[in-house]
Amino acid sequence: MKILFFILLVLIGTLTISSAYAATAFFANGGLTENGIEWCEENYQLYQFMGVDFFEHHKHSIESRICASLYQDPLWTYSEHDRYEKLVEQSRIYAELEINESADEADSGIIDIKPAVIEEIPQEIIQQQKDLDEKLLQQTKLVCGIGTIEQDGQCIPESNIGGTLVNDVSIDEGGGGCLIATATFGSELAPQVQQLRELRDSKLLQSESGTSFINSFNKVYYSFSPAIADYERENHVFREMVEIAITPMISSLSILNHVEMDSEQEVLGYGISLILLNVGMYVGIPAIAIMRMRK
Repeated sequence: MKILFFILLVLIGTLTISSAYAATAFFANGGLTENGIEWCEENYQLYQFMGVDFFEHHKHSIESRICASLYQDPLWTYSEHDRYEKLVEQSRIYAELEINESADEADSGIIDIKPAVIEEIPQEIIQQQKDLDEKLLQQTKLVCGIGTIEQDGQCIPESNIGGTLVNDVSIDEGGGGCLIATATFGSELAPQVQQLRELRDSKLLQSESGTSFINSFNKVYYSFSPAIADYERENHVFREMVEIAITPMISSLSILNHVEMDSEQEVLGYGISLILLNVGMYVGIPAIAIMRMRK
């Protein structure tokens, strides 16, 4: 049983290698055929004229790269009767070099556009390494949305001078920006965003209990709001879902813009009432609906 399994592995390996460089009229048995050598001769002048563009012209085929290697080989000028046989044999060596180089290129990500036997220009290697490093940096670089900046691999609210630290982020005493609302409604000048800012600045921050609430709220809000705001900008459907979810809450908060809150007691009273109202809307009503559906 083990012998059969080993034979199967050998067959699979053979098929894999042969399929990677399948036999053609120009390439077979691990090297060029005599027809392939003739093809090299037909393309010699084109190679001399085009230089490295010759490989792009032939889609970087293994035949074109082997031909270029043979052009550099002393056997190319060999003129005896067995010239083709010798070139065919030599092409197998270059084919193996090309296959090995392709494996190295796949690991490093740096593509050598020249045949394996032709030394790459050092400046081109340096440039390719720079391009590869920049590509990797772009793939790993975090792109943050409006109102947030990248710090230590995370999107955080933009720092404001003269503020307090919340999770190592500087936030002003006014509470920073309304990140989720801004991302949802598209601008800091949107009426809904202005309404929230006016409520915060002209109502809540005018009392000690309101200021305490805002500071405590910020510590929680800014721990997750940058990620949600960024995802809203990336996903239109998610943004629409957030808009539907927060619109009732914003509407309920507008009540505070039409009442007088001149004392700590009034601030606490209206604040607790609104919290209970929103709990009822977001928890109570869905719970009642689910219970009725089950009945």
